[in-house]
Amino acid sequence: MGKSGTQRDPFALVAIVGLVAVVLVLAACSTSSELPELEQRAQSINRVVMCPVCPGESIDQSQNPLALQMRGIVVEKLDQGWSNGDIYDFFVERYGPRVLLEPPTRGVNLAVWIVPLIGVIVGAALLFFVMRLMVRSSGERPGETKPEVVLTDEERERYFGRIEAALTADGPATDSGDRDDEDEGVR
Repeated sequence: MGKSGTQRDPFALVAIVGLVAVVLVLAACSTSSELPELEQRAQSINRVVMCPVCPGESIDQSQNPLALQMRGIVVEKLDQGWSNGDIYDFFVERYGPRVLLEPPTRGVNLAVWIVPLIGVIVGAALLFFVMRLMVRSSGERPGETKPEVVLTDEERERYFGRIEAALTADGPATDSGDRDDEDEGVR
């Protein structure tokens, strides 16, 4: 029996349903309406101004009543035509420079931006010099090999004789040259 025109492949049906679902999800996730410029500016300011009551939280994140009031002030000042810098200055004047999550990049506050960078550079330089010193003190250089120790047949026989003597309980093997070699530092 052959397939008739009315019978469909179940995998094709699943693929079509899946494709339609993906298109619907993408369509639902995309937004065609943009926020007004005033609202975008208010949100960007709210992300930079810190809530004085909730340390480490911007007024955008905080649900404290003071943060809600400060967000209202931001919208009010933007409606009056104030610039972002004027609004920052307004809050700094009332709460001090700590109200900004990003300290200004001028004056004494410039150190807040420069000192960490200098610290990272100094730390990297120290790490580099310590690693170089460690490589030099090891006596080996990368890529170099130690010279291979070559023993003569006589030295090899004495060496193996000592090993056998140490392994046996009978005592050291009697080799007439053993004591002379110990005096010379050959072990």
